[in-house]
Amino acid sequence: MRRSLASLFFVVAAAALSVSAAAWWLDNTVFDPEASADIADAVLEDGAIRRQIATVIADHTANRLRLPSRQLRATVEEYAQTSQGGEIMAEIVAQAHARLIGIRDEPVRITPGQLVRITRDERVAVLPAVTLPVEEVRPVSIVRESTGWLIPISAAIGAVAFLIGLIAHPARADAIFGMGSLLVFVGLMAVLFGYVVPVALVPALNDSTWTAALPLIAKTNSGRLFVGAALLVGSGISLIVGSTALKRRRQFRSPVAGGRYYDQRHWS
Repeated sequence: MRRSLASLFFVVAAAALSVSAAAWWLDNTVFDPEASADIADAVLEDGAIRRQIATVIADHTANRLRLPSRQLRATVEEYAQTSQGGEIMAEIVAQAHARLIGIRDEPVRITPGQLVRITRDERVAVLPAVTLPVEEVRPVSIVRESTGWLIPISAAIGAVAFLIGLIAHPARADAIFGMGSLLVFVGLMAVLFGYVVPVALVPALNDSTWTAALPLIAKTNSGRLFVGAALLVGSGISLIVGSTALKRRRQFRSPVAGGRYYDQRHWS
């Protein structure tokens, strides 16, 4: 009974800590507009996003510059892939990201100053700001809003459940096994919620152009996630193997029951 109760607390701890870890990771990557500004080059690798920005700018400035919209679009798109253009576009990408996940209420506007820097022509300075068609993805926004309270509450529940499970386990080997299983579970769930969900599930929720930015941000940050998850899983497996060895060693050292020895002498 005591062992089952302790195992139950470890299961609760694993689930709660997994939620907390995943929410923290999403909050600092997929739900962080500053992160998208830092990796704007990766976001702009998406052809649809890059073309949309270039098309909006070209259609807005073509008459003023007396250039064909198609020619100007190609020029802007090419410039967006340079280091200087990427720095300017990073501001737009960060605003669009904030709008997409519900942090920014106002529309994403490309200012006259940004138009001048992107087209490299002062004549567009007299034009008004142009709006980039980016809409909030409500399911993503709801999840983002939830991370604020999910992180501390889940972490607290997980920590308490873990301590209770650790204390309640009647055998040290079982406690170590539970700790190892917890680490493996948390590592796997971190990959599931921190990578698989943003990359595979989010695009299915919304087919807008800018939704593709979220999987790109998740993929760009996946290296650190996979390393952290591998460390958790590796540590967990080590603890599981260690607990198994500890059980075997304890069984090997256990004395042979006296009754068994008597029976052997009696039948010999």
